[in-house]
Order: sequence, then C-alpha cells, then structure tokens
Amino acid sequence: MARGSDELMDWYDGYRAYDDDTLATLANPGLLRRAAKDVEAGKVAWAEQGGEGAESGVVAADGQRVQLDARGPQQARCDCPAPGICKHILGAALWLRALEPAASGIAAGAPSPEQEDRQAPPVADPLAEILALDAAALFKAAGAAAVRRAAAAASSVVEWRVQGGTLVMDLPELGASCRWVAGAGYAGMVSEVPAAERKAVHLVAIAALRSAHAQPLAWPEGARPAPVEDTARLGERERAFLLQVESMLEELLTGGLSHVSELTSARLLALNMSARGEGLPRLAALLRNLGGTVDLLVRRDHRAEERDAFALMARIHALCAALARAEGELAVALRGRLKRDFDESAALDLLPLGAHWWQTRGGARGLTVAFWDLAGARVLQASLARPDGSDTAFTRSGAWSANALWSGAGAAQSVCEAALRLEQPRLAEHGRLAVSGATRAQPLPAWAADDPRLKSIGCGNWSELGERLRGATGLAAEPFDAVLLRPSDTRPPVLDEAQQRLDWLVQDDAGQWLRLGIPVGPEHRQRVDNLDRLTARRAPVHGVLVRIERSAASTELMPIAVLSSNAKKALQAVSLDFADEAARTTSLANRILRMFEARQQQRQAAPVGSPTLAARLLAPVTEVAETQAATGRMALTVAQRQRLHDALDRAGSVGLEVLSSALRAHLAAPAAVPLLKLGFLCQLLGELDGLPEQRKAQPA
Repeated sequence: MARGSDELMDWYDGYRAYDDDTLATLANPGLLRRAAKDVEAGKVAWAEQGGEGAESGVVAADGQRVQLDARGPQQARCDCPAPGICKHILGAALWLRALEPAASGIAAGAPSPEQEDRQAPPVADPLAEILALDAAALFKAAGAAAVRRAAAAASSVVEWRVQGGTLVMDLPELGASCRWVAGAGYAGMVSEVPAAERKAVHLVAIAALRSAHAQPLAWPEGARPAPVEDTARLGERERAFLLQVESMLEELLTGGLSHVSELTSARLLALNMSARGEGLPRLAALLRNLGGTVDLLVRRDHRAEERDAFALMARIHALCAALARAEGELAVALRGRLKRDFDESAALDLLPLGAHWWQTRGGARGLTVAFWDLAGARVLQASLARPDGSDTAFTRSGAWSANALWSGAGAAQSVCEAALRLEQPRLAEHGRLAVSGATRAQPLPAWAADDPRLKSIGCGNWSELGERLRGATGLAAEPFDAVLLRPSDTRPPVLDEAQQRLDWLVQDDAGQWLRLGIPVGPEHRQRVDNLDRLTARRAPVHGVLVRIERSAASTELMPIAVLSSNAKKALQAVSLDFADEAARTTSLANRILRMFEARQQQRQAAPVGSPTLAARLLAPVTEVAETQAATGRMALTVAQRQRLHDALDRAGSVGLEVLSSALRAHLAAPAAVPLLKLGFLCQLLGELDGLPEQRKAQPA
C-alpha cells in the first residue's frame, strides 16, 4: 500500500532546523548568498521525490542533481566537481527548508486532523535532545579515539543559546563553536573545527553542556588520563609534548607567517587540546589565541597582522623553555591552575561595578559586566559574546537591555542597578563567571552611598596597583584585565589634543596621582562624552572600574564605569558605554567634536607622541624580527644586519646585557629559535617600560 502524501515529508522535515548561520558554517556566507539567489530565481526544484518507502530524494539545483536524505546537507551528494558542501547542496537545503506541506501533493480541500497536525509540526527542542542522549550510544558514534581526546581535553566552560531548531555551544577554552541541529543527532553537528578534531570537539561541547545541567557524561574506564602531580617536574611525556610544540613553532616561523595554511590551524587546535590533556592550561590558552590569529591570517582578514602571531609564538616558546626547567611551585605556576579554588556550591554576593562593550580585531564582540565579589575581595566578570558577526540579532543595545545573563537577573541594564546573589555560580578561567546554565540570581538591597563596606573594596593605593601590574608581565603571572580603583580625590578630565586622548587624574590614599585615559575615536565617543558630563555635574566618585589595555609598548588604564550615587544617596554603577548623561555645551565638548572631524579628514596622519627610551631602542629590533617572521627568511640582509648591530651598541651602552646577548646570538647564527628568544625579550622589555607611573606632586 502506498504511503500517504503526508508521510513523504518525513525525511526532509529536519531541514527546517538549518538556519542561515548553520548553513553558512557548513560552507561560507558568500556561497550561501549565491545559493539563495538560485532559489529566488526558480533554479531549484524536485528531480525525484522517491518512491514507496523511500527516505531520500533528488533535487535539481542550477542544472545539477543533488541526492539528499534525512541525515541533512552534510551527507548530501552533488554531481558537480566542487568538493565538500557546494552551492547546489546549499540551494537544495534552502529550498527544502522553505517547502510547505501542501507542496508535496496534499489534496485540496479541508485537511484532515492528521494533515493539520502534519502541517504544524511541534517546535523542536535541541537542548532536550542533548540531555536525553544515551552515553554509550554517543561514545560508540564518536569512536574510541575521539572519546579519549575529548575526555583529556574536557572543558567545564560552555556558553549556549537556542536559535530556532539549532543549539549553539561556544567553547571559550578551545576557541570553538559547535551547533546541534534538532533531529540530526551527533553525526549532524556543525562547526568550523578541522575534520581531524571535529568529533572530539563536538563531544567536548556535549559533555560541557550536560555538566552545566547537572547531567555529566560518565567517561568510559581508562578514557581520562591519569591526574598530573602539581608539584612535580614535568614527566617524559610532557617534555616530549613541549618539544612537539617548539618544533611546530620553528616550522611555522621558517615557512613564513604570510604563507600559513588551513593545515596550520588544525595542528594548533590539536596542540591546544593536547596541552589541556597534559595538564598545561596556561600553554593551552596561548595556543588557542595563536590558533585564532592564524585563522585570520589564513582567511587574509584585514584585521590580522603577522606581528600579533609572532608575539604569541615568542611567548609560547619562552613558556615551553621555562616549563622544561621548572620544579616545585614554579612548575605549578607555569602550568596554570589545574583546579580552580572555587566552591561552585556556595552562593556569591556581588556588587555590580558596570559594563562595557568590546570588539576584537578578529571580529568577536560582546558585553562584559564586572562585579565585586565581597567574600573573595576580587573583580569577577561575566560576558555575553559572539565569536563573529554571524548572529545579526546580537547587538550592542540588545545585549545591554534585552539579553539575560542568568535566570532571575534580567539583562545587564537591570543587573547593574542593584546588588545580587548568585546561586550555583560557575567560574571559568581568569575570574570569569559563566552565564546562563543552572545559575540563578536573586536581587539584594541596593547599597547606600555611605555604606561602610565601600571603604574596603577595590584598590586604594596606586603603588600596590603598580606592583600587581609588574607581577602580571611574567610567564608565571596570573593575568588580569580589569581593576576597581577607590580614589580619594579626582580632577576634571583634560583633553590632550597632541596624544588624542581624554586624561583623568585620580588620587589615592597616599596622595599619589594616577592618569587614566580614553583614546578619542568613534569607538569610544560615548565613553568620552559620558565621563565629561558625569564629572561636569560633580557627581560623587566612590570607585572607578578600569580596563587594562596592554600592548608591546605601553599599558593603558581606561575608565569604563564609575561607582557614583544619585539624589537619593543610593549607590549606582554608571557604565560609560551605555549611560545617558545629560548633554552640555562646553568648550571641551566642542574641542572633542572638532577632533573627531579632524581625524576623519586626516585618517592617514601619523600618531603624535613621545615614545619611551625602550620603545626607541627596540623599534629597529622588532621591525627586523617581524619582517623575518612574516617572510620566513632567516638569513639577514646587509641592511638588517647593520640595524641589529646598531641596536646592539645602544643596548650595551645602557646596560641591557640580556638583550645584547640575544642580539649577538641571532647575529651569529640567524634562525628560528634565537629569533623567538629575541622577540620575547623585546616584548617583555616593552611591557615593563610601558607601565603607568604615579606622581606624588599635586597636579596643577
């Protein structure tokens, strides 16, 4: 007996769960746009709908035949010569996704109750599908090798969101994003992860999501590696891994960073996962960052620069060398924290400090909210972020006013209005609070402006801040990118037109003054305007949330939020990126406006400023090193050799013997290893020399 026409639709129902972002991940946005134009032009139609009992069909797309079945577009086959997911497969998927039930031949007239149900299928729940997975069947589908890789690199940090019939899982510790498509199962997961690591990374994402919902996967016996001894020297297996990393760096450098390939990205992801499995989270994080930079270089993205990749490579090489020699507590520090000192069963009482919007050169963007942890006496941060611009619904205003951080908390705008308590918080690396999940927020009464607890939060001595910044420059240091300052006095902001920045002086308990600054530019215009208006109305300043912006030449302290108080003497966090301070017409505001206009007219003008002694000394060295790294040509030209000899003379005259020794080694035998050592020394010297200074004299 022939099947009913409603049954013929079963096999392609799942295509409705493939949204544009998921299809673009399978191929690329440009190819998807071309496929969509074919559909609009009527170039896609049924070629064969399948016979009785068939669970597949053939779609004609722009003259090509595409064979599809219920497993989704990943398993589709096209008779065109293009490899992988081609334009025709994407066009067929788009066309199937848009089909109405009547298109398969349902008879005209009043539909039966069964047909009505068939035309309005229930909304898919991809999260429920993942939580209902059978672990044994999942491990069998992944394969033993992928299970071992996933168990070794298992991450407890995952951010997720549901987009229609797709659940998107971001893994910050691996720098990867995975998509579970409702009805497609584990085999139908979609990501841009290289094929060699795809099964393992997808399994890591599922395991992390299950753990966040208190349904962890029970890994098979023997899948997880033996625990690492925190205080011991590295074992032979770990030393062999470090040699593998160093070999990869040398190969990448001698090949030239301008000539990297997709294979390099895959190898870096594999090394990142292996580093996590070997109990080396600090090294894993650097490899993840390098992998992201190399991905941009592979795509010839205009935001990518070879110098960024070289700086990361130099740091990775230095860390590998230090790890190979380290023992005891130093080895523990260089490894990174294998176990976080944090009880996720305990509640956290938090004071919101403000939020800021950010965007990286790689295209990632997001909103970060900072809190003061009363029990831990530290700054914790939570971020809503996207790795690229594919999620067009994620906007600056929406992240601030619409996207909830945790259940019971609401969006960042409401979170910043009062204190709160977090139940079942999840802490990620470097003081990051994971959003969503099982965490619940409970509002607490707002603090009063005269609350005695305000005297004990944050940093009130700039010398202590300087020590902490200097300590954060070494290989074993715990990095931090935000600090809460507790000034005893402030001065009105001053526009430095030469440096093109708004400077704000704040004083500590010892009478020292510290300069905070915001660069004048379109990306910071609202931040500059709000700080100017806030200080002009003489608003009380109880605390300043500062973003620490590091570069090879300087460390800048940028104010991003202010703890102030309103007319009712209640404490409030004023986020400079989102506040709506009353506008005022002042000479400062007019000068800022004129500077914006001048910068738009003179975009090619060279930056004005006085470089430090170290910057002038290191500039020719870094220029030669970055050129060699980009081209892969280790042999020095006559001009390059002369520049390094001149730098050697200057370094010796000021007593920089370590730098002089590194320069002599590279001049004697130019190669990848001495170049990496030289690059790290220049990086470290620049960071130390560029630290902010404190002044005891009262400013004029």
